[in-house]
Amino acid sequence: MLLGGKLMVSGARAQSQGDWIDVHFHLIADKGDLESFDEAARAALQIMDAERIRTIVVMSPPRPRENFDVESLADITKKYGQRIVMFGGGGTLNPMLQEAGKSPEVAEGVRRRFEETAQRIIASGAKGFGEITAHHVSLSPSHGYESVPADHSLLLLLADIAVQNAVPIDLHFDPVPADVEKPSNLSSPRNPAVLKANLGGFERLLAHNRKAKIVWAHAGADPVGYFTPKLVRELLGRHSNLALSIRPTAPFPGSMVDPKGAINNDWIALLRDFPDRFVIGSDSFVVAKAYTGADAPRIFEQRGEIQRRGIRRLLSRLPVDLARRIGYENAERLYRLSR
Repeated sequence: MLLGGKLMVSGARAQSQGDWIDVHFHLIADKGDLESFDEAARAALQIMDAERIRTIVVMSPPRPRENFDVESLADITKKYGQRIVMFGGGGTLNPMLQEAGKSPEVAEGVRRRFEETAQRIIASGAKGFGEITAHHVSLSPSHGYESVPADHSLLLLLADIAVQNAVPIDLHFDPVPADVEKPSNLSSPRNPAVLKANLGGFERLLAHNRKAKIVWAHAGADPVGYFTPKLVRELLGRHSNLALSIRPTAPFPGSMVDPKGAINNDWIALLRDFPDRFVIGSDSFVVAKAYTGADAPRIFEQRGEIQRRGIRRLLSRLPVDLARRIGYENAERLYRLSR
C-alpha cells in the first residue's frame, strides 16, 4: 500500500519476509592463515544467525596485486556447507586483468594462464567469479583505484569461461558516461584527476555473450554519481543477461536507502518493474583479529551493520512476493544455490 508517498506494510508482513541471501561478502585474513579465516567465518555465522541470512557468498575483494583467493576459502566452504559458498578470482584473476590492462596487447601466455586459473577456480568448488573490477574508485588512501576497459579481451574471455561453466561473474563497475573531473567527495589521492568514460565498454561486455550472467555489484550506493535508477533501467532494458546486487545505503545523493532510513522511490519502482534481476549483496567485511594488511577492510567492517540495517528496512517495505524474490529466490536461481 502507498501512503503519503511511502510504502507501508504491517509488522506481520515485515516479519514474514526477513530471510535473505547475501551474495557479496568478504572474509579477510592474511593469505594462507586458515585458522584466521575460520575465525572470520565463525563470526560471519553469528551475524547470519542474528540477521536471518540463509547463505553468504564469500570472495576476495578485487585486488590490484595477487592476494588470497579460493585456496584460503575452499576449506571454509567445505566445512560450513551451503551456509557459506565462494566465488574466486578477486585475488588472482583480477590482478592479472589489471596488469594486462596496462598494455594494448595481451600475450598468448598471459591469456592461457588467465584461462587456466579461471578453470582451476571452478574446479576448486567456486560458484562463480568475483569480485572482479573494470572500474573501482578509491574511497581512502589505503583503498585502491583500478581501471581497465570493461570490454578488455580478458574480461570477454572470462565471460565465455563463465558460460562454459554455467556460473555468474560478480563485477564491480563504477560507471562514468563521459570524461569528468574527479568529484570532490573522492578525495583519495589514488583517484585520477579525470575519470574516463566507460559505459560503452560495459555494454560491449554485456553484448559479447548473451548467455554470460553479469551481476553488477553495489546498486543503490554509488560514490561517483552516475549509477542511477535511470541508467540501470536503460541497461536492464537492453541487456537481458544483466542482474544487479543491492548495497542499499550510502551518504550520497540517489542512494536506495539513505543513512536516516528514507527509501528512494525511483529505485523501488525499478525493483517492481524488474523483479527477477536483483539480489542482495551487502559488501560486508569480517576481519580476523590477526590480520596484518591495509586499514581499508577494518574501516569497511565498521560499516557492515549500516548496510544490513538498510537491507532489513528495504525488504520490510517491499510487497511479500517481491521481498522473497529479491531476498533469496533470485539468488538461489542465479547462483544455483539449491543444487
